[in-house]
Amino acid sequence: MTKSLMIRPLHIDDAATLSIWLRAQPPTYARFFRPFGYDEPAIADALARQGQDVFMGLFWQEQIVGFFMLRGWDEGYEVPSFGILIDEQYRGYGLEMAALDTAKVICRLRNVSRLMIKMHPDNISAKGVARKTGFVQTGVEAEGGNLIYHYEIKPRLGASTE
Repeated sequence: MTKSLMIRPLHIDDAATLSIWLRAQPPTYARFFRPFGYDEPAIADALARQGQDVFMGLFWQEQIVGFFMLRGWDEGYEVPSFGILIDEQYRGYGLEMAALDTAKVICRLRNVSRLMIKMHPDNISAKGVARKTGFVQTGVEAEGGNLIYHYEIKPRLGASTE
C-alpha cells in the first residue's frame, strides 16, 4: 500500500465503496450531510446521471477518506453548490482545504466565478469553516431554512481582471 493522497472523480463502480464509507460515518457526525440516499443504488444513480456536476473522492492509501461534489450545473445553474464530508477520523489534516481548493480550480477552469454552500443552521462547525475560508452568508433558503453562503472565486493567476 502506498502512502499517497489522491483526489479523483467518482464513477458508477465507486458506488459500493462510497455507500459503505458514508454509512460507516457516525450518524451524529454526518447528520447534516444528506445529498442523496446512502444506499448503493441511490449513489449509483447519482453517479450515472452526472453530466457537468462533479463527484470527487479523496483517498489516502487507497481508502476513501472524503467526498465532495459540485452540483447544480446539470440542472442549469451557473453557480455550483459545494458539498463535502471528510471521514471523522481524518478531520484536521487539511483534507477539507484540499477539497475546497480543488473545487475552486475546477470552477476557474470552467470560468465560474462563484461557489455556493447551503448548510443547516445548527451546523456550527461548518459555519465556522465557511467564514474562515471566505464564504459570506448571502441568504436563507425559504423552504428548508438552510443558510446560504457564497464565495467569490478570484480569477486564475496572471489573468487580466478587465
